[in-house]
Amino acid sequence: MVESLAEARSHNVPPEVFLRHYREIRDAKQAHADTGMAVARAKKAAKGDGVDLDALKLLEKLASLDTDEAELQLKHLRLYAQWIELPIGMQPDFFGDPEPATVSAKAQAEQREWTAGSDGFEAGEAGRLRDSNPHPIGSELHVVWDKSWTNGNKRWLKAQKTIAAEMGKKTSAAEQKAFASGMKNSGNGAAASRKRGRPAKSETSATAH
Repeated sequence: MVESLAEARSHNVPPEVFLRHYREIRDAKQAHADTGMAVARAKKAAKGDGVDLDALKLLEKLASLDTDEAELQLKHLRLYAQWIELPIGMQPDFFGDPEPATVSAKAQAEQREWTAGSDGFEAGEAGRLRDSNPHPIGSELHVVWDKSWTNGNKRWLKAQKTIAAEMGKKTSAAEQKAFASGMKNSGNGAAASRKRGRPAKSETSATAH
């Protein structure tokens, strides 16, 4: 949480610092989804460097959407704010003038490389095809995406094996139950057949004696 409005307005976090913490937090979430300890440490470090974690949380939500959906949600947010007469919704320029900040070429390159790797991993983990790599063949980003796809795909394959094993167990149990039930019904049927097929004394033979 931001401690004060003055602190939020000052926000002197350099782009390079924000991008570094953004990558570290996302990587921690991906690698330690179960424990959350690494994520907590990464967030604490980011907050210590002045990153607005609440704004970052909103950014991550928007980043998970496609462009049209993200723009629509922002539009609805401003509309709802106007309806409840929230001050931020009454401003002509909802976001105000962005603070001037130039991202260095090195920081941009690092971010693009990380994004390619993150996208590749997510594609592999989701079971998407390897040839869905969006980067030009032979480019550095293509290689980064492909390597990350391999790691993500390993996790997908592991999950598929687990699912198949669980389905196999359930199927085997069901088959055993069906087999046992079939044997029982078959036995009852045989007994009934033997009972129905038991020869009876005819009236002729009864009168003959």
